[in-house]
Amino acid sequence: MTIRQGIETLVPPDLPLAGGVFHGAPERMAAAALIACLPAQNEAGRIDRCLAALDTELEPEDGVVLVANGCRDDTVPIALARMGRWSRPWLLFDCAWKGGRGSAPLARRLGFDIAHALAPSAALLSVDGDTVVLPGLRAAYAQEFALGFDLVCGRIGFLPEEAARLPPADPMSEATIRQYREASRHLAALVLPDPDNPWPHHGNIGGANFAVTGAAYRRAGPLPTPAFAEDRAFRRRCEALRLRIRYSQGPCVETSCRLDGRARGGLADELLRNRTEGDPVVDETLEPPAALLLRLRSRRRFGEARTQGERLELLRSLGLDVDAARRLASVGNGLAWAEAEDLSPKLTRCRMRLSDLRHHLPALLRMRDAIRDVPSGSPAFRESLGR
Repeated sequence: MTIRQGIETLVPPDLPLAGGVFHGAPERMAAAALIACLPAQNEAGRIDRCLAALDTELEPEDGVVLVANGCRDDTVPIALARMGRWSRPWLLFDCAWKGGRGSAPLARRLGFDIAHALAPSAALLSVDGDTVVLPGLRAAYAQEFALGFDLVCGRIGFLPEEAARLPPADPMSEATIRQYREASRHLAALVLPDPDNPWPHHGNIGGANFAVTGAAYRRAGPLPTPAFAEDRAFRRRCEALRLRIRYSQGPCVETSCRLDGRARGGLADELLRNRTEGDPVVDETLEPPAALLLRLRSRRRFGEARTQGERLELLRSLGLDVDAARRLASVGNGLAWAEAEDLSPKLTRCRMRLSDLRHHLPALLRMRDAIRDVPSGSPAFRESLGR
């Protein structure tokens, strides 16, 4: 069926779709317990392997929604040749965007929205068209959801044959980035301990491998559509709603590590920068130690505040104007804190470079060690949190 005949009933009108064609049987998706949602743009060389792995790993009643994101190669006919032989529910939407405004985040949201509209109770699995799911993924997600988690973030590795061809990066620079990221996550675990994710944990969400329950997507959706990092934006929304998030070692995938990626600002751009630039910008979530600790302390204090007055005092100290501070202090929930972070001039993130990480790493390690080495709940620990 064409876009005029069906898509208006499946997706919201705010997406800049110019048109498209459905393939498959949407009505068969309603009984699916889990639906894998994947965007693909010009993945003729990888999509068949991706779909074959999904078909092998998923349960027979699970569904697959593939959004062909403005493809100009043979992605669609290759995918149709594979999916057309399936007995499982599937849907392929071959779409075009107005004025070339399509993106990986928009295509991922479109897939999620279609799947959720067709099967509101189904868990939604995010995968990429250049990714291979590994054995045990489906059972691992089922186990985590059975424990009550709302959003589960799996492990992501590289396809071994592509990793072997990847040009080498400077090992010292890679070690600095890795150590800074791990120390930042460890510090966050010390200041904001999470019983669902005792340290150490991988702490990552990636569009190539996460899953969310239908009920949680109903609360936290739709998927945000920034220029990049829609996965992290969605996690932040889930955090604000105080949904249960799990960083699981169980569900694993291997994804492409090519340097000519499809998503602007994504993994390929990072890999390329780290191999071609002397002082590349780094992960946007990394920040100087003092800024990170202020963010973590403030979030904890906001959550632990017993009165509206305590929250108001904190928000004013973070630079919010009186009206915004009063409004958010009166609400006092996770959504209020997320908005306060966005409004606070003292919590504005500034993108760092590799040279900044090298400069700040010793201080970050000292800060982490100072908090780690005092007993939790002690006067010294409370002092370290600025209480």
